[in-house]
Amino acid sequence: MQNNLFQIFDTIFLEQPKPPKSIFLEIDILNNQNTHDPSTKVSDIFEIFLNMLIYGFKKLNLDFTPDNILILQRYFNSVGVKLNIEYELFDTILFKDPRYVNRYCLIDQIDFTFIMNVFQKPRNNLHEFIATYQLDYEYLLFIQFEYI
Repeated sequence: MQNNLFQIFDTIFLEQPKPPKSIFLEIDILNNQNTHDPSTKVSDIFEIFLNMLIYGFKKLNLDFTPDNILILQRYFNSVGVKLNIEYELFDTILFKDPRYVNRYCLIDQIDFTFIMNVFQKPRNNLHEFIATYQLDYEYLLFIQFEYI
């Protein structure tokens, strides 16, 4: 499935962003026996969008600046998703912030892998999932997605 996703992402990021909701993505999750699983988890969709975010950063050779986030937001809008990234000046007090404590996963700085949080709270909607990324002890980023 991951190779198919990367092909789709490659197509999305190949050209300039399209108008909002102009690209239709049908997400079909397969279970381990390669049969259709009608109960696609919201966490799977969140992780697909996180992969798309990271792929976009790499494909477009971007870094985490507000201007580059605006570029990526336009790509996400084209598939009907709003990308929300909040920048907070790095402070260890943020480790007590509910957005950090209740995050779904942490994005590893070195290789952009996801580290799942063992203290996950129940989530039923896409916008309830939060990923955090620490940017060189300067900023802590809180990443969310929601449908537009």
